[in-house]
Amino acid sequence: MKATATLLILVLFILSLNLPTLTVGSRVIEVPKDYSGIQVALDEANPGDVIRVASGTYFEKVRVRKPLSLIGEGSNKTVIDGGKKMVVVEVYADNVEIRGFTVRNGTYGIFLWYCSGALLRNNVMTNNTWNFGVWGDSLHHYFHDVDSSNLVDGKSIYYWLNQHGKRVPKDAGYVALINCTNITMEDAILTSNEQGVLLVNTNYSLIENVTILGNDRGIDLHTSNNNTVRMNNLISINWHAIYCISSQSNTFTGNTIREGDYGILTQNSYENTIFHNNFINNTDQLHQLNSSNVWDNGREGNYWSDYMGVDLDSDGVGDTMLPHLGVDYHPLVKIFDEIQPRADAGTNQTVMKNEVVAFDASGSWDNVGIVAFKWDFGDGSNGTGATTSHAYSVAGVYTVTLTVTDLSGQVATDTIFVTVVNPPVPLTSWISLAVISTLAIILLAVFWLRRSSRKKKV
Repeated sequence: MKATATLLILVLFILSLNLPTLTVGSRVIEVPKDYSGIQVALDEANPGDVIRVASGTYFEKVRVRKPLSLIGEGSNKTVIDGGKKMVVVEVYADNVEIRGFTVRNGTYGIFLWYCSGALLRNNVMTNNTWNFGVWGDSLHHYFHDVDSSNLVDGKSIYYWLNQHGKRVPKDAGYVALINCTNITMEDAILTSNEQGVLLVNTNYSLIENVTILGNDRGIDLHTSNNNTVRMNNLISINWHAIYCISSQSNTFTGNTIREGDYGILTQNSYENTIFHNNFINNTDQLHQLNSSNVWDNGREGNYWSDYMGVDLDSDGVGDTMLPHLGVDYHPLVKIFDEIQPRADAGTNQTVMKNEVVAFDASGSWDNVGIVAFKWDFGDGSNGTGATTSHAYSVAGVYTVTLTVTDLSGQVATDTIFVTVVNPPVPLTSWISLAVISTLAIILLAVFWLRRSSRKKKV
């Protein structure tokens, strides 16, 4: 028995020496030196490995399922291109580092799925349908380290954790507020991401005068309470313009949500106050799941473009077919808009005659959206559009007037001055003039010298 036990222990020891072991952080893998592609290297890597990707363009769909580091040579050198057909970089594992890439031409650029602890630095996401996004079903799925060196279409990502009493810079391209309080965000323009503004476990914050255009989602609130979301313009949102899940006592007022898929969704959310918002031409204006909220201020509710009732007493509030969509007992019959648009024609310019002048009204703003831009160039010519151009054929000072009209019909104007000057005489012309003048002086001198000589002879 003793010999048998000794033999068994020896066999187990030998077998243990041959068991495969998990090597953590033991290798640096180089692409394309060691493997021809990024995904092949990821498949062969061990957790903790570092994959260094040389400069070049890699047409790949990248899936990261292990905790490791993926390092490019720099966003201006190393490119992952999705070919407009896929999510370019998807992360499913915790504690993944991605650094130094341009990620372009995908459905999504970089997407963090149900993971935590991602570290992103110096990545450029551009020309994707949605450049950047995060998703999860618990708070820790939103704990990531993504700093403002990461850009979406040239604008910084502000991904804040545990911040309090701060103001988001207006140059933001994507904003996430995770476990924050008393944050103010105003006057930004956010386009082409999974969310425009993401609030997770964030309370007592203000989102105001923000334009969100063409995102998959607009403003997302998850377990976030006592926030104010007002006077924002959400246009052509692919999924939910306002997504309110497990969030209480928030105020949504003065927002315009138009031409998207879903207007507003509330799920497991209570005691939110929602009034004076405009829901215009969305495929589905409202989803309310296991929620109970207040849809008016006691007298007035929201404007719904699909409300077909009648205002019997001409007080601006519908009196028939109530409650609209089962929630609004005081629907407005006209777009709610108490703010005049702001026109911005740009700055004064000095140009040469016949030079093409560029005009840009992108600094204009309105809470319900500007629908028309008209330009009077001051010389009898006119133009339209947020950007346009014109050339002046006569020198002079011209007053250029921009007129903007918003969705409710309100109008605003702004003027600038364009000074048009004649082009300078070319250097060759000055040289020619100088030569001619010199010759003329010489000839005149010779003429006077000869005349003087003749007079002396006489």
